[in-house]
Amino acid sequence: MSPFSIFTLLYMTAFLLEMQEKWKAPGFALAFLALITVFVFTRITRIKFFTFLILSTAYFLIFRFPDVANHVNFLIYLNLALMAGMVYAWIKQASTDHYYAMMRPVLRASLLGVYFWAGFHKLNTDFLIPQVSCSSMMLYRILDMVQSNLLGIPVMLIVIALALTGLWQGLIRPRLKSSNFPKILLLALLTCGGILLYTFGFAERDYVLLPEIILQVNIYFVLAWELLGSLLLLVPRLQAPILLLSWLMHAFIAMIGFVDFSALAGSLLFTFIPDRTLQHWQEQAEISLGGRKMHRARLYFGINAFAGIFSALYYLAYLDFDIKVTAGAILNLASILFLWPILTQLFTPKNRLDWQGLPVLNASMPKFMGVFLIGLCCFGLMPYLGLRTAGTFSMFSNLRTEGPRSNHLLLASNPLKQWGYQEDVVWVLDLPPEIVERGSKNAELIGSALPVVEFKKMIYDWTQAGQTVPVVFEYQGQLYDSPNIVQDPKWQTPQRNWEMYLMAFRVIEPENSGPNLCRW
Repeated sequence: MSPFSIFTLLYMTAFLLEMQEKWKAPGFALAFLALITVFVFTRITRIKFFTFLILSTAYFLIFRFPDVANHVNFLIYLNLALMAGMVYAWIKQASTDHYYAMMRPVLRASLLGVYFWAGFHKLNTDFLIPQVSCSSMMLYRILDMVQSNLLGIPVMLIVIALALTGLWQGLIRPRLKSSNFPKILLLALLTCGGILLYTFGFAERDYVLLPEIILQVNIYFVLAWELLGSLLLLVPRLQAPILLLSWLMHAFIAMIGFVDFSALAGSLLFTFIPDRTLQHWQEQAEISLGGRKMHRARLYFGINAFAGIFSALYYLAYLDFDIKVTAGAILNLASILFLWPILTQLFTPKNRLDWQGLPVLNASMPKFMGVFLIGLCCFGLMPYLGLRTAGTFSMFSNLRTEGPRSNHLLLASNPLKQWGYQEDVVWVLDLPPEIVERGSKNAELIGSALPVVEFKKMIYDWTQAGQTVPVVFEYQGQLYDSPNIVQDPKWQTPQRNWEMYLMAFRVIEPENSGPNLCRW
């Protein structure tokens, strides 16, 4: 398989995991599964990939946009960039290999941009408070995950076993070849150490409240990974450790509910692999299964497609098991099998390839593709401009830009704000119980504010559902007690305007309520 085919396979797998995550649209998910399977197990061509890009973009824009996750916005952006690049390559009569070569810098720079914005948004006073910081919430979720079970086996026991196996195969065993030290004895000591670490470190440990110093260290570790790490990716010689760290971080967050974004990031991390290292990987790309050879990339797709069965059993058949841990573990297994030739080479001292790295941008990228990178930058700036606050890579950042002052350390006075959407809000005072129970966002609305654009989107949804919704709210100092907001002459919303279609906002807490809480 060519590098282009491998990348497209990884990329389409990430999209499939998004569709399979909760099976919100089973018909579309099955249709895309069938389409992608045909593409993967036949020759992947630009025409086939272009067809996939058109269909997947149309699905998101027609049925899901604008209230989509951060990574879906990113996926739409990547789809548009890849399609524009493909049209340009056809006009220039460029080969498939040349098309992939000219898109790699765009893909690398785009991932770097997302990491940077994710870190930049976290440079705020509330993210630095351990008790409310999103980094603390994520750390506790990871600790809950490692204390859970996967098919009846403690997850942390599996993690320790894999770590010790990697340590043994990659570092210890090669160094013992010329030593008289009994290998079986050292292996037994490692095994006992792993059992003791699990028993006293994780098996009976209650992590309800971690020491504040650990939470503080975790805050600055996350900032260093996302913000500093994204800048270090610009230095080719420093890319290898940052890429390894990023892959490990995505492996953990995949098991707490972010399997689709982790797979998407993995497909873009693939574009950072130098040609010489990729050639080494290609030499071991075939893996033997039951006497038959299969390409590691196709095996990666097959394993992740199989994960959809578990997701369907959980969300459609209502079987009770930890789907987040299961789906994440399956992705990580597929990733390890896919990356195994590179991982073993990295941890084997003898004949280790010199990882030179790659410049993020190079001359093979068409100049007009810079428009997409500028657009990505502007999209990340939107909260500070007074536009949308949700889906702008500000996920889990504690960021607040509403009002005259922001909690951002560098932009506290909102010097870039040009639009007033974030200040044109309604304060929701009461909602009927049946509406509150339908979602966590509805539940936190009472006593909080919501931009009018977002409020009207909710009214539109209630209108389409034919609901009667009494609401008590305050707008511009006036109290409204509407027996049915759907039919209220001033607020009825039979159609969506362009603002409702393009923007998405978070719930806004009262200014005197304390630090801004962690939200998606």
